Amino acid sequence: MKTAQTLATTALLCALPTSIDALAKVDTRNLDAVEDDPSRGLMHVSVDFKDECLHKHKDECIAAINEKLAMYPELFDHRPAFDFEVNKIREKTDEGYNYVSLRMNADETTVGGLLGDGMIWYPYEWCLAAEDCYTIGPWDCDVGIPLKAEECCKMIQDSVPTADLNGNYLECYNEYPVGSPSNPVNPGRVKLHIDAAGYVVHIPKNE
Repeated sequence: MKTAQTLATTALLCALPTSIDALAKVDTRNLDAVEDDPSRGLMHVSVDFKDECLHKHKDECIAAINEKLAMYPELFDHRPAFDFEVNKIREKTDEGYNYVSLRMNADETTVGGLLGDGMIWYPYEWCLAAEDCYTIGPWDCDVGIPLKAEECCKMIQDSVPTADLNGNYLECYNEYPVGSPSNPVNPGRVKLHIDAAGYVVHIPKNE
């Protein structure tokens, strides 16, 4: 089975331009079609669209991705189209600004952190008044043993017990990585994270 997967992956990679830059954008992921039948594992090629999208308007990004899909159908399993999920990144003025994102690990049992090291970050200062703001975090939710979401959140909230100038306290929500049960790999999906002006701020992939 491994030999067949290798040959299939090689065939898919041959559909790409032969430049080193193009090949560097490709990685492969093994998809288990049926959990109790490992012989039915599938190979998925994930392509990043940095050149097509990063710091470009979402409309230009989508058009460029669709052009690549038309040029290299073998690379994308001959799918007719991608499902684009466009989400604006959270900003300080948005509702829910006071929530801390807890990136879970792949099996969703404990907090893994964005980099897999258990570190959790909050992107804004915490303001008790207009002229009284300070940095909070990061927090280490892997203290020898990775913490569960509830344990990690309590530690974070205990470190910032005071409401901000709007009367809001720190809250937490769980974020699930691609490949986890709540966010399974989807080769036909491309997530676009944009700013308020519609420009892509993170490198999208089909995953």
